[in-house]
Amino acid sequence: MMSSVAEPMSSKLVVAKQTCQVLYSELQKSNVSVQDTTLKQVSANLPQIPPKRYLRQYNTLKGHQDKIAQIKWSTDSVKLVSACQDGFMIIWDAVSGLKLQAIPLDSPWVLSCAFAPSGRFVASAGLDNRCTIYKVDDPSDHYVRPRSNAMELRDKGRKIPRAHAAYVSACEFISDDQIITASGDMTIALWDMEKHTKTRDFLDHCGDVLSLSVSPKERMSPQTFLSAGADGAVKLWDLRVKAPQTSCQMSRVDINCVSSLPNGYSFISGDDDGICKIYDFRSLCELEQYNLREQFEPPQSSRDGPGSPTSSRSMWSQFDAPGVISLDLSKSGRILYACYADYGCLAWDIFRKEIVESIGVGNGSHKSRISQVAISPDGQGLATASWDSTIKIWST
Repeated sequence: MMSSVAEPMSSKLVVAKQTCQVLYSELQKSNVSVQDTTLKQVSANLPQIPPKRYLRQYNTLKGHQDKIAQIKWSTDSVKLVSACQDGFMIIWDAVSGLKLQAIPLDSPWVLSCAFAPSGRFVASAGLDNRCTIYKVDDPSDHYVRPRSNAMELRDKGRKIPRAHAAYVSACEFISDDQIITASGDMTIALWDMEKHTKTRDFLDHCGDVLSLSVSPKERMSPQTFLSAGADGAVKLWDLRVKAPQTSCQMSRVDINCVSSLPNGYSFISGDDDGICKIYDFRSLCELEQYNLREQFEPPQSSRDGPGSPTSSRSMWSQFDAPGVISLDLSKSGRILYACYADYGCLAWDIFRKEIVESIGVGNGSHKSRISQVAISPDGQGLATASWDSTIKIWST
């Protein structure tokens, strides 16, 4: 009986998605017809980025034994947390390269990690449908407690109390008391860490939710965040409201990553087609695209190599995407750092629409796919994580 009900719902969802794509195409045509210039044309007289501003390798963090899934900076721009498929999450001193804490995880199938604003907590989430919060060790306390300070987020309304009904693709701290999680069950959840309960569900995506971006307190409202998913949509949310404030249909394929620009009024997304797009909330239109096909001939896919993953499902988007895997922006917002499955980490000049440098490839650099890129909050450092089990710190 349940399957007979689910089939009509599934077919209706397919029709609804197709209708949305048609409307999206019509809207894009309308927006293009009224655009009288492009970001590249407006910035034609802008000086080029001088070579002295290019990044140099500063440090290499070694300690993991498998593919690194994600990295996040702390707000002090010194500490860094990494989540790896070797079953450990490590907190690093990015300046000295020392390990500050190694946290054993319940499952090696981790997809995401996060650092609380105060630096007192870290979180991990992954394919086991769980999100777990860990307390960071106090440097003055020499007694190591690897698991006593762990707290798993549980939806007690579920038969099996986990954070979500499917894998947890992303997690982000709002504050030391609140965290949001995104899942393959097409939902986003807001959690109260003090009460150990879920505060709210955010429902509007028609596919797996793959990425989250929290607005820093100095940008826009600290109550807002962005989400992106396999339905090709990016949505702006307010924590106090269940429905999205704005919904932007950005692509026909999975959007793997999203990040807000420093001005707080725009965001940039990266999708499976290898295209990054800037969207502005004030004009409600796309400002520019950064397409690898305009820069290079497509190489032989790295996925064809021995031992490479073969699944094309959304749950593997972060690890098996032919396009943009991860992205971040410089503190000024002029440079976009984007990781591609087959090209490593490339730095784009957003205004001139040019690739200014390639990071983490060549002699002495990463030996395998670069899976993550992250800019430190102070803008002075850049970290890249790789399937070669290392993290590299870059600076000018």
